[in-house]
Amino acid sequence: MKNALWRLTIILSLLLTALIILLGLYIGSPSFKGRVDGLLRRDGDRVTAGDSGEVTDPIAGGRASEQTGAGLSLPDPGTALNGNLPGNPGTENAPGVVTSSDPVTSGGFPSSNIDPSYLSDDLNTGYEAPQPSDISVPDEVAGRTGGEDDLSADVSTLDDATAERLEKELSEGNTGEGLVFDPIIYPYYQMLDDASKSLYRQIYANAPDLFDDFKAVRSDVTPGQLRNAFTAVFNDHPELFYLDTKYSAGLRNNGTCLEIKLYFNSLADNLNANRSMFEDAAQSLAGGGGSPYDLEKSVHAALADRNVYSLAAPHNQSAYSALNNGSTVCAGYSRAFQYVCQLAGIPCYYCSGYAGENHAWNIICLDGDFYNVDVTWDDTDSTPSYNYDWFNKTDDDYGTTHVRRDLSVYLPPCSGTRYRNLEENPAGTQDAAPVNEPAAAPKLKSLEDYGLTEDDVVRDLQAYYDRALELLGSLGRGNSTVDIPVDGQALSDQVKNSFDSNAIDASLLQPILSKTGADQVDVTVTPETLSDGRVVLHHSVTLR
Repeated sequence: MKNALWRLTIILSLLLTALIILLGLYIGSPSFKGRVDGLLRRDGDRVTAGDSGEVTDPIAGGRASEQTGAGLSLPDPGTALNGNLPGNPGTENAPGVVTSSDPVTSGGFPSSNIDPSYLSDDLNTGYEAPQPSDISVPDEVAGRTGGEDDLSADVSTLDDATAERLEKELSEGNTGEGLVFDPIIYPYYQMLDDASKSLYRQIYANAPDLFDDFKAVRSDVTPGQLRNAFTAVFNDHPELFYLDTKYSAGLRNNGTCLEIKLYFNSLADNLNANRSMFEDAAQSLAGGGGSPYDLEKSVHAALADRNVYSLAAPHNQSAYSALNNGSTVCAGYSRAFQYVCQLAGIPCYYCSGYAGENHAWNIICLDGDFYNVDVTWDDTDSTPSYNYDWFNKTDDDYGTTHVRRDLSVYLPPCSGTRYRNLEENPAGTQDAAPVNEPAAAPKLKSLEDYGLTEDDVVRDLQAYYDRALELLGSLGRGNSTVDIPVDGQALSDQVKNSFDSNAIDASLLQPILSKTGADQVDVTVTPETLSDGRVVLHHSVTLR
C-alpha cells in the first residue's frame, strides 16, 4: 500500500512539474505561446464544417460560379505625393528604412494601387471606366466626398538580427487553411492569385482573435500581393469593424516576407460587448422581411435616417459607425449597407472609387442584375432624411460622377434596369442633377476658404521645403493636417516630382525626424486647384 502511494506521489509530482514547465514556456516564450494559441484558434466558432469536410464562411451558404469577362478596362493610372519614412532620425539607408508611395495625381485624382499581375486569371473586366476629366460632383452632394481613407501600409526591410529573432519567436497563428468564401458574397477573394488568397485567409482568421503579429504563411509574396490581400479582406468583410485600415510587414534582406502586423481600433478593447451591439443593430435591419428589393429600400432609408454625415465621426471607416454611432462618412455608410445586405443573403459589395475625392458606394445584385447605390449621397441630413437620386443606377448613370478604382474595377458592371428609377423622392426633397446627364462642374475654392492669405503662398520649391519643415516640424506625435498654398500648377508638379523621386527624403522627411525626435513620419499630400489657379497642398501627417 505504501509503495502504491509512493508511486502515485511520484507521478503526481512529475505531472505538476511538467505543468509548471509548460506554463513557464507559455508565459516566457512568445514562440511557444504563439504556437499554442494558433492550435487553440483552429477550433473556434467562426466557421462551420460541412458534411464534405469543407470549411465554409459564416454568412454565405451556396457555391456560385465566379463571374468572368474579357478585355481589360482600368482607370487611368496617376502618380503619388506620399512619403513614408520609418526608422531612426538622421539614419540614411539604415536597415528598416524604406519609402513608399500611394497614388494621388497633382489634380487629386487617385490611380489604381493594384498590380494586375498578382491577380487571378479569371477577372471580370466588363466595367468601362469613364475618363477622369469627365467626373464632376453636383453641388447638392459636394460636401459628401473625401470620406474614404486609403489603406495605409508600412513595409520595411528587417536587419539580420531582427529577422533571426522573429523567425524564432513568431507563429503563423490561425492560417485559415480550409476556409472557403462564396464568390457571389465575397468577390474580392476570388480576384486574388493563390499566394494572395493564402494571405487573405490568414489575415481574416487571425483578426477576430486580435492576433496582431504573426509570421506570414507565405514568404514568397511581394508587397503588391500583400496590399491586394489586405484590400480584399477590408472590402469583403465589413464585420471586421475593429480592424484599422492599415498594416505593416517586415521583409528579410532577400525580399521575402517574414512578419505581418494588424492594427485594431479602440472598439477592440471591449470586443465582445461591441460585437454584440453591432450584430444586434445589423440584425434589426436585416430582419425586415419582404422581397430583396423591399429590404434594400428599408435598409437604405434606415441608414440615412439614423446617421449624420461628418468627417469627424469616430471610427468612420467602419460599419459600426453607421449602425451604432449615428454619424459616419461614405466608408461607414457603404460597409454598413453591405453587411446588412449580406446578412439578408443579398449580394452587395463595397465599391471604392473617386467622386471628386476618394469615395465609396455599393454595388448590389437583384435578380441577377447589378446596380450602383450611394447611400451617402442619398442621405439628406434633413426631413425627409433621404432621396433616391443615387439609388439603383447603372454605370452610365454614374458615368459623370463616379469612377471605380483598385480591385473594384473587377466587380461586375452595373447595367440592370428592372429595379432602376422605380422610386420617387419623398415630398419635400429636391432632386439632384439628373444622373444620366453631365452634372455642373464643382465650384473651386479660394485661399480665404482655408483661412490663408497671399503671404502664405510659396513660390519656389526651396520655399516649399522651408515652409513645410517649419510647419510639420512643429507638430507633436499623432495625426495632424497642414495646408500649404503654392503658386500654381507648375510648382505643385515640382513637389509631386520630389515625392515621386524620393528626393523628399533628404529635403524634408529626414529633417522632420531630426527636428521632432520622432521615429517615423508619414506624409500624404493631396493637391487642390483653387479658383485663381493657385494650388493648396493638403498634408496629412502622422508622427510616431
